[in-house]
Amino acid sequence: METSSESVLEKAAREACLNEVRYHLCSQGTLAALMRSFGIHNPDVLRASTAFAGGGVRRGHMCGALSGALMFVGLLVGRDDLEMRDQAVRGLGYCDRIYRAFEERFGSVLCRSIQKDLYGREYELTRQEEREEMHALMEKMGFACPQVCGEAARIAAQVALEILESGHPLANSIARLPR
Repeated sequence: METSSESVLEKAAREACLNEVRYHLCSQGTLAALMRSFGIHNPDVLRASTAFAGGGVRRGHMCGALSGALMFVGLLVGRDDLEMRDQAVRGLGYCDRIYRAFEERFGSVLCRSIQKDLYGREYELTRQEEREEMHALMEKMGFACPQVCGEAARIAAQVALEILESGHPLANSIARLPR
C-alpha cells in the first residue's frame, strides 16, 4: 500500500503529465498539478505562470515545467514581502535543490536542449506550425514533454513534502495529506 507521501508524488507527476497532454503550456500544467495535489487553489498564481511556458514566452529558455515547479515551491516558502530577506534566502535554497535535481535528471534546464534530446531537434515554439508538429510527435512518443512535466512535479513535490514534514509554518495552512 502506498504511503500518503508516495501517493502525493504519484498524483502530482501523473496530473502534470496529463495537463501537458490535454492543455499544453508546461509551466501552468506542472504548477496546477502541484497546487491541486497539495490542496492549494490560487488562480492568480496559475495565471502568473502563463509567461513561463515553452521556456519563457515559448522562447526555449528555462524549461516551463521547471519554472512551474519552482513557482510552486516559491509559493510555499518564498518571502511575503521584500523586507523578509532570510525567508527569501531559505526559499531559494529549496528552489536550488529542485533546479539541480532537474538539471541532473535531464542534463539541462533549457527547453531547447531538452527538445533536442527528446525529439532530435529544437522547435521554434513561437510558430504555430512548429508547435503543432512537436505536439503531434509528442503524442507518438513514450517519453516527451508530458513526462518532463511529470518528473518536474515529482521533484518539486518531494521537496514540498520535506518542507511540510520539517514543520514549516505553511504546514498548518495547506490541506492535510490523506493518511
